[in-house]
Amino acid sequence: MTATEKIKAQALSLGFSAVGIAKAERLNKEADLLERWLSNGMHGEMRYMEDHFEKRVNPAALVPNAKSILSVIANYFTPEKFGQVEKGKARISAYAQSEDYHVVLKRKLNELFEFVLQTVGEVNGRAFVDSAPMLDKAWAERAGLGWIGKHTNLITRKHGSYFFIGSLVLDCELDCDTPYAHNYCGRCTACIDLCPTHAIVAPYQVDARKCISYLTIELKREFSEEEQAMLGEWLFGCDVCQEVCPWNRFAQPTTIKELAPTQELNSITESEILEMTKSAFAKVFSETPLFRTGLRRLKRNALAVGKNRVKKN
Repeated sequence: MTATEKIKAQALSLGFSAVGIAKAERLNKEADLLERWLSNGMHGEMRYMEDHFEKRVNPAALVPNAKSILSVIANYFTPEKFGQVEKGKARISAYAQSEDYHVVLKRKLNELFEFVLQTVGEVNGRAFVDSAPMLDKAWAERAGLGWIGKHTNLITRKHGSYFFIGSLVLDCELDCDTPYAHNYCGRCTACIDLCPTHAIVAPYQVDARKCISYLTIELKREFSEEEQAMLGEWLFGCDVCQEVCPWNRFAQPTTIKELAPTQELNSITESEILEMTKSAFAKVFSETPLFRTGLRRLKRNALAVGKNRVKKN
């Protein structure tokens, strides 16, 4: 086996669903698209998206002399729990109902990096999991893992889109995969048509200001009446564009136990959130993606969901 083949085999043995490698180079096309998206204000109050622009599009700005980007995906689909919410329970995006994926994937990527060092020798590199200025979906597409759908999520024919993306930026040359060249969305517009807030304003373009995930996770101020109504019954995040995607009929159950949803998060109510103390919040959410949103904003979301439920009934 070549060094690249050994590294890929190790990635799969760690539980990743797929692995691919792309040549590290500046993402010129994506840089233009990102600049246009930012200039149109579609990032809302996510001012950090304006920072470190060159790092987002040029891996050499993250790791000097970067030569290879190793992309992995980790499936989090659990069929018996997915999309099943008891009546009166708050809706939490499926990805956030388990141990914090940043921690889980970073741990596995660090293990993989250690294997790269053992296999290749002296290598400089960094692991990234959705927490640094890096366009991970673009790199996964270039690494041959899938295509970017009209909802702007990465889709694979084998796994759908219920997965997380992780990356290793390395200054060694590995054998690169062929970039994914075909888009299998075809004429389907389910994600656009069924988005409850019409946040997908055009194919491959999301206006974050209309997106429930942005409103419940990123927005720091209080909601306007219109924004409150947009939440519906979503306490944290939103899965609609993925739930309606035909490719998710092929989603495979996760093999990473830490990414399986917990019963506690699957059955919480907005009233329980509103009555929660800081210590109770830390006990329930400290190891989940919800923790960084903070208790104040989670209570804001719960209050909005409660008001929406009253209006609905």
